[in-house]
Amino acid sequence: MKKNRPVKITLIIILLAAVGAAGWYFFKKYKGDNENPVSGLKPKVEMGIGQISNITDSTVDLSLNLLVHNPLPIGFDVNEFDYFVTMNGKKIVENNYDKPLALKANDSSMVTLPVQLKIKNISSVGDSVTAAGEDSANYHFETVFHLKKPLLGKDSITLEMDKKLPLWQLPKVEVAGYDVEKFRLSKSELVLQLKFTNKNSFPIQFKNPSYVVDMGKQKRLAEGSVKGTTKVKAQSSEIYEIPLSIDMGKILRAAGQILVNGKDLPFTLYFKSKLASENEIFKDSDVNVIVNGELKDLETVKKNLGN
Repeated sequence: MKKNRPVKITLIIILLAAVGAAGWYFFKKYKGDNENPVSGLKPKVEMGIGQISNITDSTVDLSLNLLVHNPLPIGFDVNEFDYFVTMNGKKIVENNYDKPLALKANDSSMVTLPVQLKIKNISSVGDSVTAAGEDSANYHFETVFHLKKPLLGKDSITLEMDKKLPLWQLPKVEVAGYDVEKFRLSKSELVLQLKFTNKNSFPIQFKNPSYVVDMGKQKRLAEGSVKGTTKVKAQSSEIYEIPLSIDMGKILRAAGQILVNGKDLPFTLYFKSKLASENEIFKDSDVNVIVNGELKDLETVKKNLGN
């Protein structure tokens, strides 16, 4: 019996060590799983382009749809957040959303971000993409959520996403020419030739376009509108002749400027319309374009004004 005692003691020590090791393993596993209930989880964002509301000669107003996914078992509040968007590596949007946002546990929230883009910024990227024969662009969205209360010891959360989206080209309006033969005192009408360009893969229509022309220092020299729609086919340019009625009293004052200046006379065209398109982004968008130019061939204009 005495000889077996050391063996029993050894077995007991081994058993206790095994139990201790198993207890330590399960303790560490439990602690690892429960010390941080959100281990491995992180909110995510998805960005999409909503709708264009207004287009001018230099800017475009549109909305971005931001979907925030919160997979955490706890909700949190955001005081505000900063964000920016790049298009093929070029920053096109940088802004701040200063309204509070409450994100519930295991839920998703949609936020609409109104933004204004500089046409010169997006046009340069669009032209390079089109020249390369492509019809989509790479967008990168990044935001920093400033939290109302610290979450996991942090005061802010940085989220980002990358997405390839179709490239939408803004329609373009230009003055292609004018009919100076009809620009005379005996006729109160001026015919402008407007060039509409649509580089998109779908047609665009301008609904009920209206026009106002300033010439030199004379405001609202001519005005006109077209009822119905002016259709521009996909990936094409169309030229339309626009008749403008003229205020004869104002044209007499403008004639004095032409005769005195003896040079090309600057004019400004104000173009207003609404877009109609099968594409939701352009649907019912307002167009408010200002086109500046010069009325050339003044010898003909002077001659006609004298008739």
